[in-house]
Amino acid sequence: MADWRNVGNWHWKERNCLEWAKKYLEDKLTGIEVTKDGLHGEVTSVDSITGDVDLNIRKGRLIAIYDVEIKLSWKATKGDDELEGKITIPEVAHDTDDYVYDITASSSAVAKLPLKDFIRKQLTPEITAKLEGFTEDLKQANGSDMYIPDKSGASTPVAPAKATTGENASGETKQGNAVTAAADDAVSVAVTKDAKFSTVSISQNAEFMCSAEDLFATLTDPQRVSIWTRGPAEIQPKENTSFKLFNGHIEGQFTKLVPAKGIEMTWRVATWPQGHFSKVKISIEQQSTSTRLTLKQSGVPFNDEDATKANWDRYYWNSIKGSFG
Repeated sequence: MADWRNVGNWHWKERNCLEWAKKYLEDKLTGIEVTKDGLHGEVTSVDSITGDVDLNIRKGRLIAIYDVEIKLSWKATKGDDELEGKITIPEVAHDTDDYVYDITASSSAVAKLPLKDFIRKQLTPEITAKLEGFTEDLKQANGSDMYIPDKSGASTPVAPAKATTGENASGETKQGNAVTAAADDAVSVAVTKDAKFSTVSISQNAEFMCSAEDLFATLTDPQRVSIWTRGPAEIQPKENTSFKLFNGHIEGQFTKLVPAKGIEMTWRVATWPQGHFSKVKISIEQQSTSTRLTLKQSGVPFNDEDATKANWDRYYWNSIKGSFG
């Protein structure tokens, strides 16, 4: 008899998450407010959310697919003047963050126009900001139990581990309280004291208009790091020393440092399962007019793959380029 299980979560599996999305968006958007120059605006209610919100697993990948229309009510005040109206966002979709806001008001009197304009210029950016985390929150809240375990109880297949320094006899690598199963596959399984979850490997490339020596220092020297992180940096360019960045949101330990050549480290985000660290290897290569950086990272929690890629770009590479040119 064929095994009924979805081995490796390879086949298509789908979940309708519209009702969850309605509650989530109502909680996130209701009560958004902004005050500036004597004007005040707020979202007073979420009137309707229509469309489709689905999570899918295909070939071991968790995919969010959604397209909804959101209708809101708003109110703006300045002194004794008050104006109410509606906002329609015709398309909030998985493949766009360029939202259109259709704003109507209960009065078209000339005296009321500054209130409507305040909503357009000041309140809608706050709504956009609240929508930014929707995809990742959707995956986190609804994706963890979509993986059908195989006969061993693992949610994804784990290939035989390769022997490396620090591995025990079963091929598991320990880091703090975490035990991460090594695998040849891009998708693996991690086990911590309190959780068991899927992980993936990612890679990125970036080009910097500086020397390899300067780029290495920018990633390891506390004074330089504090500039592009825009805050205190607990970091020292020494092997086997721990670091904390972004007020402790990122932490890890340097395991190997080769000036102007590369960095190896353990690395985690504070919101990851307690005790779980990924492994990061950064290679630095001097080009004729620039320096090329290559990042390879293993042990990224499955549901954090997209966010991790985006945050390397936003908070590391783009911030470094913005700070040092």
